[in-house]
Amino acid sequence: MEIHQIEYITRLADTQSLTKTAEEMFISPSALSQHLSKLENSLGTPLFKRVKGEWPLTEAGRAYVEAGKDIVKRFRMMKKDISDIAACESGVINIGISSNKSSLMFANVFSKFKERYPNIKLNLTEGRARDVNIQAEQGIVDLAFSSTGFEHPGLASQILLSERFVLSVPKTHHLARLANNAPKGKLPTVDLRLFRDELFMLTTPGLTTRAVTNKMFDEAGFMPNVLFELNAKTLYILVESGCGISIIPMGYIRENSASVYFFTTPLGMWDNIVAYSKTSRLSHAEEYFITLAKGFYETEYGYINK
Repeated sequence: MEIHQIEYITRLADTQSLTKTAEEMFISPSALSQHLSKLENSLGTPLFKRVKGEWPLTEAGRAYVEAGKDIVKRFRMMKKDISDIAACESGVINIGISSNKSSLMFANVFSKFKERYPNIKLNLTEGRARDVNIQAEQGIVDLAFSSTGFEHPGLASQILLSERFVLSVPKTHHLARLANNAPKGKLPTVDLRLFRDELFMLTTPGLTTRAVTNKMFDEAGFMPNVLFELNAKTLYILVESGCGISIIPMGYIRENSASVYFFTTPLGMWDNIVAYSKTSRLSHAEEYFITLAKGFYETEYGYINK
């Protein structure tokens, strides 16, 4: 029994999808099915019940998956230990990202990391903050660059940037005059309730940004009139084009846009973090990658906390 076989089965138990598991493990669905059949034959008992569209575990399957996840975590920790001890500086780091800022961070630090660790492969996956944090908790990714807002008791984390949310208002709006062309780090503060009758463009429900803005509206005591619900990338393009009012993380402010910006009461805030499993020990290479990430956030967004 090889470690990759254990990874296949434990991941299938999590995804409940042969196709999705095969895509994540970079094998074909038919090859994955064959691995499962061979394993079950060698064990003399099925691990999954064959139900259309679902993969419920048998009692034997639950025992296998519980032990298998522990084996996979220990195997990965062992590889890190051996790599650090032998100073061979080789291996794989699986990284999950969930936002435009974390994408920019990865693009910025990738070449610097490869200069120091040319033989370490970086695998990159993208998803919502909740999803990449769950993957970090399960040991599927080693480092998850995301945001706070969801509880994951199995995760340890480091804050890279504490970031306020700001109200973005077109310069043509009658209340835009209150901004006084203030610089990014010294924005004026307005009561969010002044805009209770306006039409808002907000991110899609389920995103961390939307959870933050929903909390702000709850504390302000009103439900917003929502014109559009959009993915973050599209929303920020429309905001920067001055198409309407929105609430965005401060790091997305751009100079010379068609909008002005305000801090608000109630306050909206989140933390940009790097998260990893509490049961895992960071390798020297992973610690170095985190150091590079911190440097990027400080250089690009240091003004936010000044």
